[in-house]
Amino acid sequence: MKLELDQALEPLRRVLLERRTVGYPESVVAAVEAAWAALAGGADTPSLWELGVLSDGEALEARRLLAEVEQELWPALRLPTTVEGRDRALARYCLQDLLDGRLDPLVAAERIGFGLCPADDPGSPLRPVRRWLYRAEDQQEHCDGLTKELVAELHDLAAQLLAGPLS
Repeated sequence: MKLELDQALEPLRRVLLERRTVGYPESVVAAVEAAWAALAGGADTPSLWELGVLSDGEALEARRLLAEVEQELWPALRLPTTVEGRDRALARYCLQDLLDGRLDPLVAAERIGFGLCPADDPGSPLRPVRRWLYRAEDQQEHCDGLTKELVAELHDLAAQLLAGPLS
């Protein structure tokens, strides 16, 4: 049962990590779906039930309820407590989405390399994604798009990061 609950909370973890990004949630759909997954897995809090019945236009209410859900389920969620930790956790999701084909390579690299990799931290494990992105931008400018080889390099980098520094 504990494993089922842990798996059921995974969409909610992601939604909560995404919550701090600008303009999130763009729609309430992901938050509602995450609430229902958590409820189906055995989580049961008043805020989860409220979140589960929101309509798409209720983004402000979703933000409020997500904060309450995070407090109610804090021990079970096991979210990172630092901004750096949350950025790395979100980067793991983006890298996995890239490898699974759910996220365009350039979109993933921009999100990770510019949005989640601190510009002032040359030791960040996400720094290679930023370097890849500079090469990709140069290639797009001079070659009318990304080559298959460069995309394959990003996929290899994603697999290495997920297996190593971000595991």
